Amino acid sequence: MKKFIYFILSGIWIIAAAINFYAESPLKLVLFNIFAAAVFLSLAILKLIFNTGEEKGKKIFNRIGIGYIIALCIFLLTYTVISFNNKPDGFTVESREQMLESLPRGFDWKIASETELSRHIVSGIYSRDNKSGIAVFMPNGDKKYRLLARQWRDTDDIIISNFVVDNIWYDIIWFNGAKTEYAEITYTYEGKKQEPIIHNSKGMEIFINPAPSSDYALSVVYYDKEGNKYE
Repeated sequence: MKKFIYFILSGIWIIAAAINFYAESPLKLVLFNIFAAAVFLSLAILKLIFNTGEEKGKKIFNRIGIGYIIALCIFLLTYTVISFNNKPDGFTVESREQMLESLPRGFDWKIASETELSRHIVSGIYSRDNKSGIAVFMPNGDKKYRLLARQWRDTDDIIISNFVVDNIWYDIIWFNGAKTEYAEITYTYEGKKQEPIIHNSKGMEIFINPAPSSDYALSVVYYDKEGNKYE
C-alpha cells in the first residue's frame, strides 16, 4: 500500500478535477487539480525508478521530492500574489472579460454585446471554442462589478436565461449563431397565447423582459434577412 501512495494521491486529485469540472467550478481550480495530479504521478514514477532499496537511490528520490514540494509551494505563492494584485474590478469590458476566465466551460471568452439593467450589466458572451452565453455583472462598490450569474450553450443554440435582478424575475434571450434581423418572442400564460414581441437583433441586441407570470411558457424564433428561421 505504501509503495503506491503517490499513485493513489494522483488518482484522488484526478477525481477532484473531474468532480469540479462537472460541478462547473472555476476552470483555474480544475487546472490546479490536474497540475497536482501530474506532480504526484511524476513522484510515483520517480519512486519506482530511484527507490529500489539502495541507499543512494532513496537519497536521490528524497532530494527530487523535496525539490518538487518547494517548486509547488513557490508556484502557489506566486499565483496567489499575482491573482490578488491583478484582480479585475469589472468596470471596463476588458476587466469583465478577465472575470470570465474563471468559467469552467469555454476558452478565451469575449463580450460581443452589453446592456444595462437596473445598474447591472448584462453581457452577451462567446468563446473561441464555439460557446455562447449570457453573463450578469452586479455593482460591487464604486466603479466595481462582480460576476453575479452566467449561463452558456453551444453557439448554434439560442440562449434563453432567467435571472433575478432586484427581486424581479427576467427572461434574457440572445443568439450568436448567425447574423439575424429580428426575433419573435411569444409568451403563453393564463391559457392564452400572446401576440409575439418583435425584437430587433440586427446589432446582436440582447432581449430582456420581466416575467409576465409565475407560470408561463415562451417560444423564440430568430429570422435572418433571407427569411431563414433559427429556433
